[in-house]
Amino acid sequence: MPRRSVVLLIAALAAASPAAAAGRSGGILPGASAKDPLNIDAGKLDYFEKEQKLIYSGSVIVTQGPSTLKASRLIIFLEGKGGGQPAETTNDRVKHIDVEGPVTLVSKDQIGTGDRGSYDKAENKVHLIGNVTLTQGENVVKGDRLDYDVTTGMATVQGGAAQGGRVRSTFMPKNQ
Repeated sequence: MPRRSVVLLIAALAAASPAAAAGRSGGILPGASAKDPLNIDAGKLDYFEKEQKLIYSGSVIVTQGPSTLKASRLIIFLEGKGGGQPAETTNDRVKHIDVEGPVTLVSKDQIGTGDRGSYDKAENKVHLIGNVTLTQGENVVKGDRLDYDVTTGMATVQGGAAQGGRVRSTFMPKNQ
């Protein structure tokens, strides 16, 4: 794919972020604003026009506002059909994102890690799956799955077999 087309595609993708499309104040990453630019840095980008899919691979780093996502692979699924050139995807919208790990999501003072994750535009939810750890300062929550509702700000952590079906939390007292 010519460099100019890739640059135009990425610009179109940033303009078509789920939050911008839905008129919400949030961005693709929790804690980010739709007005924050979306930056993706990776070793490789594969664009599949027929499937309307982008696959970033090779130490992927996504930044938007105060939030950063690191993963081995980032797969972005777009709604609608492109017109034959990646630059013509301006009317397309991000409908779903999958990330393969290890995955690290940093948003302000919280760090979430897991084996894989996803973002679903229709639900406006972020999911982190497998060996999940959520850290805020010295406080730590561990489980097998984290579901975060971007609209409400509500997070749910579930335990899995590795945790004996339990969620484990450690909350440290504030130093006085």
